[in-house]
Amino acid sequence: MSKEKAATEKKQILVGDGTWFVQQPSGESYLVGNKCKVCKKTFFPKRGVCPNCQKDGTLEDVRLSTKGKLGVFAVPQVAAVGFKAPYIIGYVDLPEVTGIFSPIVGFEPREDAIKKGTEVELQIGKIAEDEQGNDIIGYQFGPVKGKKGK
Repeated sequence: MSKEKAATEKKQILVGDGTWFVQQPSGESYLVGNKCKVCKKTFFPKRGVCPNCQKDGTLEDVRLSTKGKLGVFAVPQVAAVGFKAPYIIGYVDLPEVTGIFSPIVGFEPREDAIKKGTEVELQIGKIAEDEQGNDIIGYQFGPVKGKKGK
């Protein structure tokens, strides 16, 4: 392979693996939060100290559900750096924790193509591009397998 070709090949940059999510060799993926052993509250992203009871040393890592419901969302018409407008960004409520901020994929990027309460499922995939055109890979939510987005 020539040096020019190697320099222009697109890379995939995985962000958050092991910190925000785990992607197993089997292809199964899940988000990682933490839960307080004292007050039993669950958090995502993980915290260092329980923000609810303010106790230190009480948080343990927990595997979060992969399916949830879309809360509030927006369809930006002007792109943030690395994104192509329009796209959907929103908050997803899982059984354990509410308000996970995430890109929403697999639906037409129109406000009438999706609604609050839509069931969504965790996916690991391209969320943006960096300035060199490399794919940034991270967590996102999309239609539940077997259900089609509009």
